[in-house]
Amino acid sequence: MLSRCRINPNFQSNYLREDLEYFIPQMVNFMVFHQQLSDENLKQFVLKASSLDFFFAHLVYFQMKSLSQIITPHETVTINVVKKFLDYFVYQMAQNYAGNLLIATHILQMNLELSNLKEDNSDSDENSPKKSQLQAVYQGTTKQQSVKVNEAIQKYGTPDWLKYQNSHPYDNRVKNPKEIELQDYESIFNQEKKEKTIDTAFISNIQFWNDIMRICDELSKVQTKKTEALQACLQKMNKNLPASVYVPFVNNQVRNYAILKIVPKESKVFSTKMRSPFSLTLESYRPEIEGQSNHKFIEKKISRPITMSSYKLLQRTQSQLFIEDHSDMENRRTFSSTDALKQIQNEFQQIKFFQMAPQVHHPVTQGTSQFYHQQTQDENDDEQIDQQKLKPEISSAYSLEENVQAFSIDEQSSISQEKTGEGNWLTSKIGKNSFVQPNRGLVLTTQEHLEMKQAIFGENSLDQFERIKSQSIFSQLQTWNIVHLIIKTGDNLKQEQFALQLISQFDQIFKKEGLPLKLRYYEVLSMGPDCGIIEMIKNATTIDSLQKHLRKEYTQFKNFSDFFRSFFRHKIDQALDNYVQSLAAYGLVCYFLQVKDRHNGNILLDSEGHLIHIDFGFFLSIAPGKGVEFEKNVPFKLLSDYIEVLGGVKGNLFRENFRKLFFQGFKACQKHQKEILLLAEMMYTGHGTTLPCFSKGEQTLKELQLRFNPKVQSSAELYVHVQELIDKSLDNWRARWQIIKVFFRYDKFQYFAQGIFY
Repeated sequence: MLSRCRINPNFQSNYLREDLEYFIPQMVNFMVFHQQLSDENLKQFVLKASSLDFFFAHLVYFQMKSLSQIITPHETVTINVVKKFLDYFVYQMAQNYAGNLLIATHILQMNLELSNLKEDNSDSDENSPKKSQLQAVYQGTTKQQSVKVNEAIQKYGTPDWLKYQNSHPYDNRVKNPKEIELQDYESIFNQEKKEKTIDTAFISNIQFWNDIMRICDELSKVQTKKTEALQACLQKMNKNLPASVYVPFVNNQVRNYAILKIVPKESKVFSTKMRSPFSLTLESYRPEIEGQSNHKFIEKKISRPITMSSYKLLQRTQSQLFIEDHSDMENRRTFSSTDALKQIQNEFQQIKFFQMAPQVHHPVTQGTSQFYHQQTQDENDDEQIDQQKLKPEISSAYSLEENVQAFSIDEQSSISQEKTGEGNWLTSKIGKNSFVQPNRGLVLTTQEHLEMKQAIFGENSLDQFERIKSQSIFSQLQTWNIVHLIIKTGDNLKQEQFALQLISQFDQIFKKEGLPLKLRYYEVLSMGPDCGIIEMIKNATTIDSLQKHLRKEYTQFKNFSDFFRSFFRHKIDQALDNYVQSLAAYGLVCYFLQVKDRHNGNILLDSEGHLIHIDFGFFLSIAPGKGVEFEKNVPFKLLSDYIEVLGGVKGNLFRENFRKLFFQGFKACQKHQKEILLLAEMMYTGHGTTLPCFSKGEQTLKELQLRFNPKVQSSAELYVHVQELIDKSLDNWRARWQIIKVFFRYDKFQYFAQGIFY
């Protein structure tokens, strides 16, 4: 069955994932924790699949490395048998990919070989580049020396660049992509020249990211001027770039780009007491597309399915070389299945699966949100809250009679009548027009709007793109691009990665059902037991940071709603669509996954009106608070501050859009619940309670299933149930208040404890 499955993602399917690569976290967890690396058939399948697709192989490596240690609040357990298998895996892949340049061009070349053996009429295109031309790109992805060494490329981004520019004042821009020489990356921390025992093709990308993680660790030891120290290290890495390295993310085909250089000046350290996470900006390009006129043909070839059975057509693929040499390599194995079973059982005895103490809740200022905080002019001023000015609670009552009446409207006809175009699904035009009134919100001049946008959201991503490009020697490459990342060490990112995998699955469900529910999620990849990379969301700021700006600099706005109406006044229709659709989408995610700790430091607003949630340290069966679970029994967080943007609970946008969207989304999730439950069950079967989100054991899965299947007898009862969930979430006292001697609003507590504006 697995041999017929697609291994690689299809970039032409709107990112609907049905490939095996998507399930690598679950597959590797199952191999390690459930099968205890004793299932030879599964191991051989993973090895063979990895030998066909190096993207797959690298992800297996990073996932396996992440499981080589289990870090709990009390102890760290090293699983030696996993480390031994990892060494074996690297050795096998090094032999398999020896002499190749492991970038996207390699996949293209293999697919073209397959096309030569199996004629595909669907690929015929008069405008398509000749296959021989594409295969000539980097000589079929084998390493080569460029005809002429471009010294500017070698010096660019290094400490010697300024001196080189002064001595070469003419145009240093790269005009011919063939001048770029891609070789394997060599670690800056391995300066001693040692005899290479294995080919470096497979470990090139691994060494690059190992260097990035080590720099992040080393910065924690630096006491002052950490950003300067970071930039110096990145300049040193640039001496070994460009190289056959890439960012292992799927969104926007990021991984199909080869990294040219790091942009040191764009990197910044965000220090905490124990850690030094930093931002990273990379220049990249796609060598297989440079100089080609028909990009669609190339994209189609790269997206061609890779399966075990299809590659049997090749007379001598890399997988066959791997199989032929397997008998010889078997003699070099450093462990057996019996040894693995014995060692892993002994090591797991050290892990107290059902006695894990709750994780310490680190303040949000030490989390990812700090990367989205734009400083105010008076950042260090004391921040106080006048509790006497608390707004009275807005009544959220939505009667049963109104629920039934709303449901009695013919659902399909109502939807078809209101679906007037893309982005306006279930949108009440009357509600919008009555909402934007002359006496509501301020009219900003163009200059005022631009200055406010810069202050609140930071430099626009397009402006940043053009600024960096104008300073780059690679600016004339047609596929030049930049990637923005967050680098973290000292944090277990496996749970964050799992949460984002589930959220991406919800996004796929909404797309399958044609619902305009918008989840602007980001990618996370754990690269070790306590380190990894996070995709940075551009043009966004935390609601907390925004509230501080409104309080200190833009006091002309009464509240968040007043700001929203004023800032987005010139495109209010689209902004409101984005807002209500993302509010409903994340509301559903937060309910089904029981995502907690949803204060304004963990919620972003982007420059187009979308709400975006970040930092998923508390979901499923873990919540903040020792003994007192502040958000217990709250379906999801839905404060009146957010609802006021929609005209309040009585406004048409909330009644006719949010409530209906939430209900339609609930039904879609219920219909496809197996897709979510499968991911959770597979992860639990492997990890068990070594992930905090499974601290309740099997009860976690039972409660998740119950949320998808409430005890209702009809669609009408389901509608009422969903509306009651919304009502319970509107300014629920458990989300607003906690009792510690006196009543505090929960978000007020967040402010006093962490300086987060509610």
